[in-house]
Amino acid sequence: MAARNRPRAGVTKDDSADAHEERNMWNQIVADVKKLKQINAKAAEISTQIVDLEAAMARVDPETGKAIRPTMQQIDDLAQLYREGLRVAEEEQKILNEEPNDVIKNVGILQALRQASEIEPRNSQNPKSRNPKRQKLDTDGAADSPGPSPISVSTTNKLKTHSVRSGSVPLVKDFKEPKEPVVKIEEGSEGSKGPAGEKAGKFVVGAEVAYKQAKMKEDGSQWILCNIKSITDVGNKKRYEVQDPEPDSESGAPGQIYKTSAAALLAIPSPETPLPDYHIGKHVLACYPETTTFYRAEVTGMRKDVCRLRFEDDQNQEMEVGRRYVLDFSNK
Repeated sequence: MAARNRPRAGVTKDDSADAHEERNMWNQIVADVKKLKQINAKAAEISTQIVDLEAAMARVDPETGKAIRPTMQQIDDLAQLYREGLRVAEEEQKILNEEPNDVIKNVGILQALRQASEIEPRNSQNPKSRNPKRQKLDTDGAADSPGPSPISVSTTNKLKTHSVRSGSVPLVKDFKEPKEPVVKIEEGSEGSKGPAGEKAGKFVVGAEVAYKQAKMKEDGSQWILCNIKSITDVGNKKRYEVQDPEPDSESGAPGQIYKTSAAALLAIPSPETPLPDYHIGKHVLACYPETTTFYRAEVTGMRKDVCRLRFEDDQNQEMEVGRRYVLDFSNK
């Protein structure tokens, strides 16, 4: 595998369902903006009425030069105008900042989606030989869980000799076959996939998940590590906002947020969850060492806290990955 890196191109369009949601989001934004225009016109009208009424209440008797005492009707009318102005302002704030409208957030998400779709990929002679620095995975950062790192590094690890990027070489190890290969029945993995994981209650706010992007990247990656930020009920389905735990490498801004459904998610077991054992030869989805990107791999051995894997395109090199970040990939 010439270069394993986390793509930093930003948001990509999701599958057809998510593309449909993007259109719905745009239509909702247009409707909300029209409603805001009406509210602003109403607010301007109220403001004018308040100014006119206050001017009338501030009249001065031309003979005595003293202010004319406002009538009770004028005071009541002014109070009513202020109450109406407050109601209109609150309605505007709800449309701008609160679900289900939340225009400001939805405009930002939609803008990011459009910008990402217009970015042309930077092709090179070898598309796997790009040079962004590989980002190291923070251990259970957003989930506040003290679990082990997804990468287990031995002191006898040696540098990959044919890496094309400086400062981001993966760690590999020369392995000896165990005397007795581990072959156990896989447990608990079926409830981690898409709708099954949803029904099992594994997709909760703060949970770590593998999120499937709509388009495969040039280096073969499609699944990335994310944290669930919010869950919204839409009809009889749930929609998830998941966030890239890595900040933007250039601006330092928080990681990208994606809107998706359970079908594009794989649950990552929590630290206290019993982990399944995979038989040798099992094909899995695993987090590549020193990245937050998942790739297909083949199990070559099991140990207490790690799986020994051979990633696709890595020829005969084997690596160890924390078992929490080795996921059953059947039918995904």
